[in-house]
Amino acid sequence: MPGELAIVFWRKKSATQGGRLTLHIGIHRTGTTGLQRGLASNRDRLTAQGKCYPFKGTNHQDFAWALHRGKMNGKDLVKKLEAHAGEGHIILSGEDFCIHRDLGWLATLREIYDVEAIVYLRRQDHWLMSWYNQHVKWPFSKKHSVMTPKEFLGCLDEFYWLDFETMLGLWEGALGRDKVNVRVLERGQVTDAIADFFALTGIDGSKLEMAEALQNDSLPTEMLEYVRGAGMYEIKNPERVAIIEFLQAAAKSAGCNAKTLYTAAERQQILERFAASNAAVAKHWFGREALFLEGPPDDGGLYVEGTLGSHGNYDDLMRLAVGALGKEHK
Repeated sequence: MPGELAIVFWRKKSATQGGRLTLHIGIHRTGTTGLQRGLASNRDRLTAQGKCYPFKGTNHQDFAWALHRGKMNGKDLVKKLEAHAGEGHIILSGEDFCIHRDLGWLATLREIYDVEAIVYLRRQDHWLMSWYNQHVKWPFSKKHSVMTPKEFLGCLDEFYWLDFETMLGLWEGALGRDKVNVRVLERGQVTDAIADFFALTGIDGSKLEMAEALQNDSLPTEMLEYVRGAGMYEIKNPERVAIIEFLQAAAKSAGCNAKTLYTAAERQQILERFAASNAAVAKHWFGREALFLEGPPDDGGLYVEGTLGSHGNYDDLMRLAVGALGKEHK
């Protein structure tokens, strides 16, 4: 009995000795890259505010994946954080934390740190189009990088974390409801994820240097079929960046302004698939009926594959191509 009491006392005491630990867990395509690059480029300024964005990388995806694959456990992460335990409020950011189905590793962290999670949600139809854009523009899966939009839509089951009720339930079970901060990214709710994250974590953004170039912007919708045909998965830097910059310039010159890849009917099917989950999240976390306040999908700004020629002309593309090649050889 005395031994058990000692263990309880140690856990209560040690839960505050490591200080506050914030896990930014995603989800993907909610401004995560811009936030991560901004935090990484301002480490010294964050230190002056009592904030610690540890290690040298831009993000902490390596930890997210190692924990997810069972190559690291909570004790391993605590050990890695030991060197930073006295540096104030620690912030770790990795969008793939949201894909975890086993959060047992958090128990060890909670013995040392006051752990909280911040997650940003995006409406599933918008997220899927942005995720497709990312897979084609900057692919990390060869299979997905050559898919048409309709083929990609058939992969929806792979993105299980879009069931927000289940995903958030796992985090609530591991940390407690008061330690999971759920934010909804859309007009009328959270419109600037970076500014919102700073407010939640007590960071004075006015004392940081944030560049617009830090954002991971999607490729213009009309250009996706060209990029897919180019086989970006096999292309490395700096050629990959040069191709993206060229197509962005071409799209601007041609006046491309399409916004959506899927018809209103297809997007509505996506939303209906997650309707029950979204309603449960809205009620449990926000005390309301609707999670997302935006109206139903429509076909405004729809791009149909194979119609890029109607958005520009051959002379424009050749002029831009020659200009881009000329810059490469100067």
